[in-house]
Amino acid sequence: MSEKIWKIFGVLGMVCLVILVFVVFISFFGRMVYIAREKTSGLPSPTLSGAPSEKAETNLPFQTQPETSSRMIIKTGWLNLVVKDVLDVAKKIAKFAEDNGGWVVSSNISEYEKVPSGSITVRVPAEKFEEAKDYFRNLAVRVTNEKIQSQDITEEYVDLQSRLRNLEAAESQLLELIKRTGKVDEILEVYRELTNVRQQIEQIKGRMQYLEQSVKMSSITVNLALSEELLPVPPAEKWRPKYVLLQSWKSVMNFWKGFSYFLIKLFVWAQVWVPAIIIIYFGKKFLKKRMGK
Repeated sequence: MSEKIWKIFGVLGMVCLVILVFVVFISFFGRMVYIAREKTSGLPSPTLSGAPSEKAETNLPFQTQPETSSRMIIKTGWLNLVVKDVLDVAKKIAKFAEDNGGWVVSSNISEYEKVPSGSITVRVPAEKFEEAKDYFRNLAVRVTNEKIQSQDITEEYVDLQSRLRNLEAAESQLLELIKRTGKVDEILEVYRELTNVRQQIEQIKGRMQYLEQSVKMSSITVNLALSEELLPVPPAEKWRPKYVLLQSWKSVMNFWKGFSYFLIKLFVWAQVWVPAIIIIYFGKKFLKKRMGK
């Protein structure tokens, strides 16, 4: 019986080994194809461009001022930085944003086994976008990934303006209609329609205000860590075993930490559930004796 078990374990081990070798080969082959395609195409890496060609920020020298000023562009940036001091760099990023009329949207700095890492998202004026990006880059020992995206929302904004004008015209007509209507039921019907129109107007104004603010204030998210292995994996990366190993180990440790907390809580609450179990147990025995009599 024991020999059969060992044979089964041996077969399972060989199957797992074959699967592992196959996965490694596929990952390595995909990475090599990706690198070869980048070299032959002569195009920049998607992780550096970060946006489709029709929405990418070109910064061409022959682009005229009327064209740039007539468009509404939302700029967004992402940076992965290896730094010497995570907390210090995060403070400098926040200070730069605040000193230049921006603010911190979110900041999350954590420490795992005395190794800090985290991210910070700030908004800066659109005209300060390039300056802010260059300043953040200079704070790093190494920039492992950079992504910039430009979204043209001119068409959406013009459409909202048109819808707003039509709704405001409808609102004026409904107000005039209320003055002319004498019956209560007709007034109530017109008032309900007026309320609906005004609600749509407020929604459109809110959306337009959000777009205007997004165009004026660009967003930059900066991921910070002491080593590249602790930074998020860029979408184009195909093979980062060390990063996956560290993240998996971190997840396992978090699981055991949470499980230990559960055991501590269970032990503390024993003063409640242990007496309850004892009472239920002896209560059932007592009832069985009474029923037996």
